[in-house]
Amino acid sequence: MVRISSPSNKGGPAARQGFKYQDHVAVSFIFKMLRDSTYVQVECETADDIVAVFQYSGQNVYEYIQVKTTEGNHKWNWKEVTDLEGKKAESSLLQKSLKCDVRPGIARFRIVTKRDVATILEGFKTELGKRVLPDATTERGAALLKKFKKSRSPQNRDFSYWAENFVWQVYGEVDALAAINVNKLAKLAEHYGNRPNYNQLKAIYDEFLELADKAATADVKTDAATKIIHRETTLALLRQRLDEADAVATSTSKPYKARPDPFLVEFHASTEEELLRSVTAFDVRYSLKKWRCDGLAKHLIEWLPEFSLKASEIVNIQAHNAEAIIARSICAFNDNDLPRDRLVAELILHAILRGRANSEPIACKVFYKAAGKLSEFGNAHIVQEPGQDDQLWLGLARLIQAGSMDSTLKQICEVLDATISDAALSAEREIIIALREPHHHLPKAETFNQALHRNSPVDDMLNVLCFPILLTYDSVALASGWLADYVNNLKSEIVDHYSALKAQLPENLEQVKIAVFLVPMESVAKLIKAFNDRCQTLENLQTLS
Repeated sequence: MVRISSPSNKGGPAARQGFKYQDHVAVSFIFKMLRDSTYVQVECETADDIVAVFQYSGQNVYEYIQVKTTEGNHKWNWKEVTDLEGKKAESSLLQKSLKCDVRPGIARFRIVTKRDVATILEGFKTELGKRVLPDATTERGAALLKKFKKSRSPQNRDFSYWAENFVWQVYGEVDALAAINVNKLAKLAEHYGNRPNYNQLKAIYDEFLELADKAATADVKTDAATKIIHRETTLALLRQRLDEADAVATSTSKPYKARPDPFLVEFHASTEEELLRSVTAFDVRYSLKKWRCDGLAKHLIEWLPEFSLKASEIVNIQAHNAEAIIARSICAFNDNDLPRDRLVAELILHAILRGRANSEPIACKVFYKAAGKLSEFGNAHIVQEPGQDDQLWLGLARLIQAGSMDSTLKQICEVLDATISDAALSAEREIIIALREPHHHLPKAETFNQALHRNSPVDDMLNVLCFPILLTYDSVALASGWLADYVNNLKSEIVDHYSALKAQLPENLEQVKIAVFLVPMESVAKLIKAFNDRCQTLENLQTLS
């Protein structure tokens, strides 16, 4: 700690008159101190308006900073900075700067202004480390030395020394200075690994303005300690505020903005706008004529934490708890009452829906029991499509082994038929209300929010509803493995399956949007085994750790 010498309130609290520009300048040096570990402290209204103290080659360096906010429609010129005030000795602006050199040690000088400087002073705007002496500032120093032959600082330094160690800094109006400082604060936060939002940065910045104001207005004789802002304690305060901001930001962060790269490849798509129907087909594809079963299993594992955990859990994933959270997602998946094939089907549908440009899941619906029962609709996603209102996609998914397609289509249509009722839709809405965490989702249109309100008629819900149906099935076209024209065979096959489903859809769904997704498989059983093996490997790693 560097103590304040020659305490005085001259030019300090009494002269501030509530003007805050100087506080913004002080905060700019506080932020500089927090970034640069050579700085020891920043003082307000002690030997000068602001004094920044740092270490250089084992010595204390005192930078005496004057802040000048006098109005004018012209640039600071030579006459203005060298004229005496009412012919009072040693009263020019630059002499006052020199006179601030009251402490033993290396001295630096700085004047900060809103107004720019005339050409004759332009050289002083270059920071000391970037100057090559002699330069224009050397000439200005010689002129000052000649003009003020007797001027000496309390440390017996003249204007030749002053000119070599003086900087004129132009910050402009207070809004510009504040913007620069908030940007510095953002870089500080990034330096320490924090990511506060703009409002949080502003709140922290305002607190530092108060800190500078408190230091500036404290009485140097009775409350000298308050006038000194120490690096160590101020850095601790900043780190605390940034961590608090991160904690708040986590509670409202949006975890669904990022997503793994897609794995499945779309090979067919068709939309019947007038019928509110669409069909999209995806191919697992082959690699070196080998079906990419293991690759798909690995891809599904990547989606598992997002599928199995709440948004509020996902946003808290950190390096130290990532392994435990992945284990928790596997446990949630394994402990579910649904058959494994249904769970894998729901996971595939989740991956497909999340692959759309603007979709966010209502997490963990597949695991949620209402009245002791799991819903038939394991997926619920909020989808925002360009030019359309926000939609609720309530999904059915099935893994269909060879020979089971007809019975599965019949069962799906029965579920859909039973869902178009006040009781069933209200029950689904209650599940969504219970699971939804709106603060972790992007803002939604008011009509969408109103449709999900429990007091709204289910008609409002139907207006925003879409039923995505996933049919992942053992494909006849792929049963023999890779063929050169297998994609053409798949196209014929998926059109047949889609037509069969569409023909059986209940009449009460005519005004409800339905999106059908088909994923033909070489072997459903092979995929389930590959997925289970990967889950088991992760579980074994957990056991070993």
